[in-house]
Amino acid sequence: MKKTPNSPAKKPRAAPATPGRKPLFQKEQVIRIALDLVERNGHEALSMRAIAAELGTGVATLYNYFGSLAELNDALAITLLDEIPLVDTKDVRETRCQLKELVIAYANIVERHPNFVQMVGALADQKIMRIFDSTLQAMLDAGVDVERATVTWSVLSGLAVSHAASSRRVDRTRQTDMRRKFKDLKALQVAVKTGVFKLGQDEWFSQILDLTIDRMLPELKARTPRAAKAKTP
Repeated sequence: MKKTPNSPAKKPRAAPATPGRKPLFQKEQVIRIALDLVERNGHEALSMRAIAAELGTGVATLYNYFGSLAELNDALAITLLDEIPLVDTKDVRETRCQLKELVIAYANIVERHPNFVQMVGALADQKIMRIFDSTLQAMLDAGVDVERATVTWSVLSGLAVSHAASSRRVDRTRQTDMRRKFKDLKALQVAVKTGVFKLGQDEWFSQILDLTIDRMLPELKARTPRAAKAKTP
């Protein structure tokens, strides 16, 4: 048999490049839908399946955006923390006002999301530390000693959580009922005469913050615009 030279093997053609599929959603859209779901039905209603149903897609699609429900929770917490302004003493507003705004913003978050602490993951925890650091630095720059500054942070955080729980639980009807129960309680009767119980929840909280900040951080009270104006010749 006559041997014939082998024909050169043909190289396989490379598959034509195909453009990547565009994502169906933006991460921010998934986060917003998840937050809306939580605010409507509570944190216990949050699941990948529930979010997928809201978006009209399959559960597997969501894992292209977040690797787990815990990762999504962390992203939700970061988004909520964006509502809290960092204290910046270089701003035209004075430190005391910024500190009060920070506490009120945190209280609003916890009021809407009672399980906020459970949502916090590694990235959100880092953001909380940055908020704490900026607040602590502002107090130190104002002349507050570090021990009192850290205690004040703890007290104000606790007040925010307490106010959030109270706002969810107490309505105006119950406040009226509470005032009736003060009939035979002398100290509370004195408080009633001052009119403090006529205030709304937010007004009452604002007064509590004013009193707490001024008592614990008198250095900040001295930095208010009114005090500064009084020093101006």
